Amino acid sequence: MVLFSLVFCATSVYALPTPANNGPALPFINPTGQIALLWTSIGLAVVTSFWQGLIVTIVTIAEQQGMWTFHFRIARYEHWWWTVVSIMLSTSFALIVLSFLSGNTGDSLGVLTLSTATAIAIVRYAIPAWRNRIFIKIRWLAWTGSSRTGIASGDKIFCRDKLDWQYIQKLPRREHIIPTPSDEWGWAIKPHNGISHDPTALLQKMDKKDVKRKIATDRQRVYNDGYINSDGLSEQVSLLWGENEGFRRRVSRAINSMPSSLLDSFPATYDGFNGTGLCLAMGILGRNKGLKPKELVFDVHDKRKKLDAFTGDKPIKDMTNELERTSEWYPRPNKVMRSFYRNVMQEQYSGLESEFVGVAVELALILLDCPPEVTMRWLDQGLEQQSIEVNQRMSNIASASPGQLQTLYRASYTSMIISINYLNQEQDELCRPDLTCFGLLWFAEGGSTPVWWEEEWAPG
Repeated sequence: MVLFSLVFCATSVYALPTPANNGPALPFINPTGQIALLWTSIGLAVVTSFWQGLIVTIVTIAEQQGMWTFHFRIARYEHWWWTVVSIMLSTSFALIVLSFLSGNTGDSLGVLTLSTATAIAIVRYAIPAWRNRIFIKIRWLAWTGSSRTGIASGDKIFCRDKLDWQYIQKLPRREHIIPTPSDEWGWAIKPHNGISHDPTALLQKMDKKDVKRKIATDRQRVYNDGYINSDGLSEQVSLLWGENEGFRRRVSRAINSMPSSLLDSFPATYDGFNGTGLCLAMGILGRNKGLKPKELVFDVHDKRKKLDAFTGDKPIKDMTNELERTSEWYPRPNKVMRSFYRNVMQEQYSGLESEFVGVAVELALILLDCPPEVTMRWLDQGLEQQSIEVNQRMSNIASASPGQLQTLYRASYTSMIISINYLNQEQDELCRPDLTCFGLLWFAEGGSTPVWWEEEWAPG
């Protein structure tokens, strides 16, 4: 990008000679017109160079200071910016060509320089930016969607809808909330009016005695995952929050542990392999882990069946091959990337169990093979998150046991993979098979039939 700015500076310097009339001359352009064409071309090149340098500086500062929400937000308009740059350079090039043909033969170096700069802008930047614009939008959705955050169980009474969070935001604070660089929205023509602070910061810094508003109890946005202490009380609960609850979109803070090569507009691994699936998967997994990520189940190698000496009518199948062979996106052409993606995910999530690494690899590979418009629809409908409606039905209506609620949570990643690997594009409203996956895991681990299993809303 610096070289690109220097090209414009060279254009301005070398395009300054006084018009000479010892070459071809267009009859309808007089000497005054020659000078006007020359200086208009120079002016356009200089203005383009200035604005391009300014944009590059802003983007560089955003990257260096970790302002990833701002960086990802403005990246969604990158293709339009390069279109404007290409149009301005093309216009400048056309004008200097006319100036040259009218007798300004001293501008030959300017013609050559501008033709090179225009070609680079169009071929190297504008066209790739337009081809990549869908990924940039999906990346925004993958990294800034609704999040699950652990909070103290005593705070769940405050975690309701948008109006309640706006009320909590306005309460006096015991101390100032320090913003995180990755949350910065940055400059905007039309500022976003959503809540900018993290919900955990809002809850920790407020004085509970100041809450005088009567908060409804039927709009809870908290998962009951069944994890309780020896006193029978939950130490922590999992809060679901995002735009629907009045918060401003922000990039997951998991981005601070991301390899820099995966954060580019064209992400790649250090080995040079396509990193698109890795970037999207890490954004999703940074938001939906829940309270006990080490307990999440994705038994792709059927270890449970092997340990239990499973003796069914059918032999144990290679589940990886089954996921690929029966996928809606068969033949899954990017499955050849599995070993390379596993190495990256193993390094990234080495502190978690192998099953978490397995689901991370599978999700990344599916996102590589899944059509972009389907991925966007899947993310728009929030299917990367465990269904809070199902969780609350089991917890409040069915009065499920803590063990059943834990199983529902533990099976949520398997449900996520199934929901995108077998997504039915003909359905108007998509859904996750959370209850089905719960049932499979519950019965596989020897659980008895729940008393609510035959109810109308359950899949029994």
